[in-house]
Amino acid sequence: MRRQSLGWTRRSEDGAGTLMALWVAVMILGAGAVVVIWGVISVGNHRVATAADLVALSAAQALQVGAGDPCLTAQRIAAAQRVDLRRCQVEGETVAVEVGVIVRLGVLGSPVVTSLARAGPSG
Repeated sequence: MRRQSLGWTRRSEDGAGTLMALWVAVMILGAGAVVVIWGVISVGNHRVATAADLVALSAAQALQVGAGDPCLTAQRIAAAQRVDLRRCQVEGETVAVEVGVIVRLGVLGSPVVTSLARAGPSG
């Protein structure tokens, strides 16, 4: 007695493990890329925030001791920290600054990360 075909054939599952392993590898590489990009931007953000604080404190100190234009001091400190001074504003005894740094992400571009800081006497 012969079996008759019902119109469908059983597919072989040979190679399914290879495809699954490839899919998992692509997902791991993608997640790794996202983590690296997030880390680079996070480090850039911390760097620019720290530099902004330092620039503002230096400019405020220059203003307090009468060491000339506080914005020139801010520019000098920003250059030493390798950040761009985007804005410097003196308001009474307080100095407000905005600094930025370019974060290089290769083919994804080079966004500018900025941070604001303000320094002056308390009270």
